[in-house]
Amino acid sequence: MTPPVVPEQEESGSIDSSGRIKVHLSPMGKDLSLTSQQAQKKGRDKDIDSSSLPDGIKDILKRIRDLKEQIQQKLMELQRIQASNKSSEAEKKQELDRVQSELNSLNGALSSAHAMLNKVMDDIELDGDARMEVGDLLMA
Repeated sequence: MTPPVVPEQEESGSIDSSGRIKVHLSPMGKDLSLTSQQAQKKGRDKDIDSSSLPDGIKDILKRIRDLKEQIQQKLMELQRIQASNKSSEAEKKQELDRVQSELNSLNGALSSAHAMLNKVMDDIELDGDARMEVGDLLMA
């Protein structure tokens, strides 16, 4: 049995055929959500932004952090799928293959980002102290 939909609810949400409530965010709500995500990312990258490194290197370092974060999420998703008993073995294998493929793509992108970072550092002849700073930021 699904609860009745009140007219005010129809504008901000709905109930799908399985009885789940779907919420629709207003453009302002979406903006606030993005702003929150951007604030979290900015806080995460504060050390990169405050470094004395060139902007191009800062951008690559941020991209590397994004990729590492996405890889961690995919690894957790793989573990969740492996531990799940909800789907058939065929569905489980298909889902594992999909996530593994996404993980492979992310790892490839991470390797490319590292190669690009090394090339840029070589091209601008980054000195030893700056290279140490890059290494420290990669480890953070």
